[in-house]
Formats: sequence, structure tokens, C-alpha cells
Amino acid sequence: MKKLKIKIIVADYYKEITNPLTKSCVNILEQNNLKFEIITVPGVYEIPQMIKWKIKPSSYNLFIALGCVIKGQTYHFEVISDSVGKALLDIVNQNKNTLISNGIINAYNKSQALKRSKSKNKGIEAANAMVNMIKCLI
Repeated sequence: MKKLKIKIIVADYYKEITNPLTKSCVNILEQNNLKFEIITVPGVYEIPQMIKWKIKPSSYNLFIALGCVIKGQTYHFEVISDSVGKALLDIVNQNKNTLISNGIINAYNKSQALKRSKSKNKGIEAANAMVNMIKCLI
């Protein structure tokens, strides 16, 4: 596992939410002696685009997606949440040796999102999922 390097793709639109996610994710990876790189993008919609850009066909591609989408007054929440989730699955299905752990929070309001970034931290969940997938598959 020492050769592996995980790319954490963080949408930093809601920094007060994604900073705790990132910190918790990094802690889990460090506890498991895994190397990582953090790449920030402006919003959740850009996460799949960055992942596609970073995929190397002849090696293992390990990504953790961290971000947050909060429901507003329009349909935008549904469009972004659905399209990003589908895009992440499509990337995995179309790229052999690629794993993506989804730590993107989809929340109905900011307090719900903040809760998922602290007490039930999605960064911890996403990092643990990646560690367990690595142990299972590689």
C-alpha cells in the first residue's frame, strides 16, 4: 500500500463544511500510512471533471470526493446532486483500476450540512471506505 497515492478532490465552495471533512479524511489516511494529495476545485460540479483529468490509464487511480451541496430555492440542488453522483459512478465504470469514495454531503439546509461535517463526519466515512476498498481489491 506504500506505493499508492490517493487524490482527495475537495470542492471548497463551503469551506466551513469542507475543511473539517478534509481534516478528518487526512487523519484517517495518515493513521493507515497512506500517501495523499489534496486538490481543490471551486464547486462540487467540478469534482468529476478533475477526477477525469487526473486518471492515468496504466496505474491505480484512487480518489476521495469531498464537498457539499445545500438545497436552495431552485431546482439546482437536484440537478447538481444527481449529475455529480452519476458522473462519479460513470467514471468508475469506464475506468479500470479506478476507485472513488464519495464524501459529498447533499443537505436540505446549512445546519444539516454542518452536522454531517462534525458529529457524523462524511470525511471519516469516505476515508474509511477508501481504506477498506484498498484492502479488499488491491
